[in-house]
Amino acid sequence: MSLKANFTQMARTAVSRALPVGVLDRGPALRGTRFLAGAQRRATRDRPCQLVNVGACDGVLFDDVTPWLRRIKGSRAVLVEPIPYNQKRLRENYPDTDRFIIEPVAVTQEKGTIRIKTFDIPALEAGTLPIEFIGCSSITDNNLMSGKDAWGEEDGNFEKFAAHLTDIDVPGDTLQNILDRNGIEYIDAFLVDCEGADWAVFEQLDLERYRPGMIKIEIGALSAEEMGKVLVKLNAADYQVGLYAADVWAFAH
Repeated sequence: MSLKANFTQMARTAVSRALPVGVLDRGPALRGTRFLAGAQRRATRDRPCQLVNVGACDGVLFDDVTPWLRRIKGSRAVLVEPIPYNQKRLRENYPDTDRFIIEPVAVTQEKGTIRIKTFDIPALEAGTLPIEFIGCSSITDNNLMSGKDAWGEEDGNFEKFAAHLTDIDVPGDTLQNILDRNGIEYIDAFLVDCEGADWAVFEQLDLERYRPGMIKIEIGALSAEEMGKVLVKLNAADYQVGLYAADVWAFAH
């Protein structure tokens, strides 16, 4: 090993030992912050920072990326959210209709109508259900919707909120149709949080065509097979990949 390589290794080791474990654990998310801060510096009128968020919820709740739109001058976004209640909150949080387009659809394999599981609005607003359930609607029969915990075991709390589950029909469309009708030619940051439909969305993204600088995908509700497919697609496209909590963070070289 050369002197330079030896010094580099020693420096990395020293830094890794000096940093708190909490900081090390958040490595991928911190890199996301660095990417967005860089986007804030690089933003220009001719090429504004552009984000696509599928499963946007209200664009604020438990979201550490979308709120950057308020800080990045001239930024633009396509915010895909099929639940009417969330669409209303989303527009209140991002009122500029020229910069922030809300697509009131679910991403599906073909255009049409699809049934989605969600929770009663009165129960959410009354606090009968946990606040995080606002963002837990799904077109899939994931663990939460079928009375299981994150590990597939029976959830003893399911009976407390099962009565508040409801089905609604929403419009669906393919990801490419959504991007095409909004004239999206490039994507700086691509987010997916679809409570179990995350791979079904991400598999439709043409990485060769768009190659987002940053990708964040929630994988906590995916099967092991689908988690693997997400990672294989990212690695095949030469992305640097990191995991934090239930999310995959990926960055283009």
